[in-house]
Amino acid sequence: MAILVHLPSFMAVPITALLREAAPDITVWNGREAAVPEEVEAIIAWGLKPGVLPAYPKLRLVCAATAGVDKLLAAPDLPQDMPVTRIVDPGQQTGIAHFVLAMALRHTRELGVYAGQQRRGEWKRHRGRALSGCRVGVLGLGEIGSEVARMFAAIGFPVAGWSRSPKHLPGVADFTGEDGLDAMLAQTDILVCTLPLTPQTDGMLDRRTLSRLPQGAYLINVGRGEHVVEADLLALIDEGHLSGAALDVFAKEPPAADDPVWTHPRIEATPHIAADPSYELVAQQCIENLRRARDGRPLLNQVDRQAGY
Repeated sequence: MAILVHLPSFMAVPITALLREAAPDITVWNGREAAVPEEVEAIIAWGLKPGVLPAYPKLRLVCAATAGVDKLLAAPDLPQDMPVTRIVDPGQQTGIAHFVLAMALRHTRELGVYAGQQRRGEWKRHRGRALSGCRVGVLGLGEIGSEVARMFAAIGFPVAGWSRSPKHLPGVADFTGEDGLDAMLAQTDILVCTLPLTPQTDGMLDRRTLSRLPQGAYLINVGRGEHVVEADLLALIDEGHLSGAALDVFAKEPPAADDPVWTHPRIEATPHIAADPSYELVAQQCIENLRRARDGRPLLNQVDRQAGY
């Protein structure tokens, strides 16, 4: 029984060490070590290039190292019957909600404006915006989106959420379906995207969708970069329909050197740092699921391959 940690070194090194410490009876290799292909039964990965999976004939399980699994499900040689699991980390959910709330408060309190004034040596006060008059709409009410919505509601923002089915969260208005999406967008001043990336959500935030937001609305994206058609977003900001955006995820990471997000005055760009999963939890859940797979028991946090999450 063996696990292959197929991740960038900054994640692979600590996760490999944690796996070895937690389960000395299981052989663990990281991607820089020579694994015995016939012994590998589980892979921990972010994404998989073509040709990786067929090299391991005894593979039972693919474990995502994060909550998102879109890069794994896109692997062209992922067998249809191969179980894929994802990480469910309450600490990461809270961390992402904190990040989103920080970006929202930076926007509503005009802190970006004040930072520019400081650089110019300019002393000028602006009237703040009451939270009760700033409507938040959350796209996706899974574990992360629900935590984001709850945190906004707890400090006085009016909050709505859009999802495949009503969630009935206290203090959060439910919207579903295409009509529900239009209705929520029309009354949203800060739009937060926490959706998983699926064929249905890829490119969802385009000119047509974003134009349905009220004049001056603001976007915060902690889902996936592919949710946003960046050219459409930039155009709507430059035209004055949107007031700006905070982007923690991008279709290409890092963005190209000439990408406007680096220098646009009304975009906050961060390098996918809203919150990382607990490496201890990544190791624990992979070990537990490998043991479950060997015993024929139900897996923890198994992905619905049809839904994409």
